[in-house]
Formats: sequence, structure tokens, C-alpha cells
Amino acid sequence: MPHPARRALFGLAVPLLRPAAAEPAWPVRTVRVIVPYPPGGGSDVVARLLLPALSEQPGAPAFVVENRAGAGGTIGTEVLAKSPADGGTLGTITIGTHGTNPWLFPRIGYDPVADFSPIAVISVQPGAVAVPADSPLGSLDDLLAIRQETNFASSGNGTSGHLAGEVLRVMGGLPLVHVPYRSSGAAWADLLGGRVPLIFDNIQNAHPHQQAGRVRILAVTGHGRSGLLPTVPAIRERLPDYLVESWNVLAGPAGLPPALTERMAGMIAAAAATPAVQAKYAELGMELPRSSPEHAAAFIKQQLGFWQRVITQANIRLE
Repeated sequence: MPHPARRALFGLAVPLLRPAAAEPAWPVRTVRVIVPYPPGGGSDVVARLLLPALSEQPGAPAFVVENRAGAGGTIGTEVLAKSPADGGTLGTITIGTHGTNPWLFPRIGYDPVADFSPIAVISVQPGAVAVPADSPLGSLDDLLAIRQETNFASSGNGTSGHLAGEVLRVMGGLPLVHVPYRSSGAAWADLLGGRVPLIFDNIQNAHPHQQAGRVRILAVTGHGRSGLLPTVPAIRERLPDYLVESWNVLAGPAGLPPALTERMAGMIAAAAATPAVQAKYAELGMELPRSSPEHAAAFIKQQLGFWQRVITQANIRLE
């Protein structure tokens, strides 16, 4: 049976989009795109990969990334929610800001459904579980066999890495203890410095370290093996119900005119069809699914329900 999160992403109906050329001119010449995480993180990488391909399209504005990190992504996301719905501000919303944080934080400063105008899902990506190259853990089986309390790093509370570790803790019955960092870079620095023995992070952050021989990737957290790491098993090969994938949705504040959301979704679809964008996504182990405003909105609602159940049943708490 397909995993509910996976089925929701690729099984939701995607209405046909009107061609971008049929839409009116964009109301501003420069659009700020708020990324609620530090530079170099997964959402930042996705935004900086995709946005240049959108800016190059006829009649498109310039898209400029603005990193507004803090509080597990809630600070920048609240800024997005409270921005004018005039087409001048968009942002990336994620598994953290719209899947897990509403159930982990006592207050997040925004309604994850009512305060936003979803445009399209712009990335889906598995995570990776890595250890230093000299770690005694040499395989997924070794990881699943640990019996001593073991710290694991992530790029912050509520992130996909945090949840990937917590879900493995519960499903595998493992004595894992979360150590949140302010950024992915800080987490990797401590892993490589020997201050933390294990990390859960996006695959594009882990892969270069493995290529350089600094770490060993024990497993990936997605629905199957990654094309980047075909010899590395997926955790669900041992735990069939396990699945944690990070995702990004491009969105605007609530009330963004439908003509703009549809035009933007059409621009994303056009970029996704280009070999250059497809190659860049493949290099990072990411997927860019066919999406639309309606599809993205339904996906977010599904993810909210899915992670509420997981977090409640697993009794996941912020430390």
C-alpha cells in the first residue's frame, strides 16, 4: 500500500494550468522570496536553483532571495504571512513550517492554511543518515542494532532531519536523543569535529561529504533508494512503514490574486520542463513534481494531518 504522504503528493489531481503568456504583467519588477532558513540550507538551495529559471522567462520579474531564519522557520514564515498580497513577496514553506511546527510549537504566529496562497510544490527530497567516516557504525543494520543512548544532530527543531530521527527512534525502538542546531552547516561542523556521532539531514548536504570521504551515509529516508546513492539502502527496506521526505512549496500571503498564482505555477511548470533544471534537480537528488495551486493547497492540508498523527502518536516533543 502506498505511504499516505507519498500518495498525497503524486496522487492528487493537478488541474491544467493556463499558459503564462495569457496572464497580465507582473505588478512589480522585483519580487522578494523569503526563505525562512539560513543560506545553504535545503530551502535556500531549492530557491536559488529554481528562481533564476523563472526570472529568465518573458515578462517575469526579478526574484531575489531573502533569508529570514529563526525559531525553526517560523520567523520568516510569519513575515511572509503578514506581507501585502500584491505579488511583491513570495516565500518557501516547508515540512517544518507547515507540516510539523504547528504541532510542536505552542505558538507559531500564523495559520498554516488560512494565511497563505500556495502556488506549487517545488521540491521533494529524501534525507540521509550519516556518521563520520571512522564511526563504528558501518551499515543500516548496525544503526538499527544500537542499544546505548546516541545523540543525533539536525539543522533545527521541527525540520525534516529532526522528524526523521524521531520517527526512526519510535519505529526502531532506538535510544536516539535529538540535538538541534541553528543551521545545517553548524550541525555538520560538529559531526565532522567529533562532537556528535550521527546526523539526519537533506541528501544534497550529505552527498558531498561522502564524496570527499569525510562521512559514511548509512541510509536514506525516502520511498526508495536515491539515484545519487544507489548502493545505500532506504530505511523502509528494514522498516516498511518508515518514510520522511522534505519538501518545499512556493507560496504567497493569503489573498494573492488567482491570476498571479496561476501564472507563477505555469512559469514553474515551464522551468521544470527544461533539461537544465531537470539536470540540476537530479544532481541534488530532488524531484520537481507536476503541481498547481490547488494541488499544493491539498498537499499542505494532507501533510498537516499526517504529521499531527505522527507527532501525537510518537509523543515527539521539543527539548
